[in-house]
Amino acid sequence: MQILGLALLAFVVAYGFGGERDATTITAFDLHAAVMVLGGSLSAVMVMSSARNTLRTFGYLRELLPGLGTLKPANEALEAERVQLAQLWLDGNRAQAVTLAEASTFPATGRMLKLVLDRAPAEGVKSAFTELQHAELSRWQPAVGNWELLAKLAPSFGMVGTITGMIQLFQSMGSEDSNLGAALSMALLATLYGVAFGAGIAGPIGHFLRGLLDERLGVLERCEQTVGELIAWSGRDA
Repeated sequence: MQILGLALLAFVVAYGFGGERDATTITAFDLHAAVMVLGGSLSAVMVMSSARNTLRTFGYLRELLPGLGTLKPANEALEAERVQLAQLWLDGNRAQAVTLAEASTFPATGRMLKLVLDRAPAEGVKSAFTELQHAELSRWQPAVGNWELLAKLAPSFGMVGTITGMIQLFQSMGSEDSNLGAALSMALLATLYGVAFGAGIAGPIGHFLRGLLDERLGVLERCEQTVGELIAWSGRDA
């Protein structure tokens, strides 16, 4: 994946120098600038990530779409199971609590019941949920980190596009029919695209995904606290 990323980066830079730009018309869209920013950003993700994490980085965009996101509904479902399991245990419905844990698709729910049944010590409870939190981080953190990094890198790729545009601009300054104002405005579009993509797209996406990940970690922390409370309550009951 890193080799492909470097190859894409080389293509992006070469594309920035290739072709003739329209130097007589001021327009809000410039294909060279867009390719420099978007292609360069993609190459950065590919260079610093594995193939799986690269796919996850863009695949997790589904979390932004209503009805397609999975993490937020899963957080809500896990929180509901935590509350239900605790209530069943406190009400003495141990069989129903076991049934709930066995039917759950969340490892945390089954781990909660096992720890309570074993009356695990505090160190064991903390270790178990630290493992669960690390599993969530290893899955989501690379993608979230990529979007947060793109928010910082996109303006840099915009500057790369601007530099290539300025070089072409200087090369064409000797032409009598060149429109330097239009050409300069098109060169600066790369910087505009980079800032807009970083601050207006990648940054908010990274912030949104970070919030969802923090919610999941928060639910796991509450699961850990609930286990401690149930074990303490079971000890008093015994």
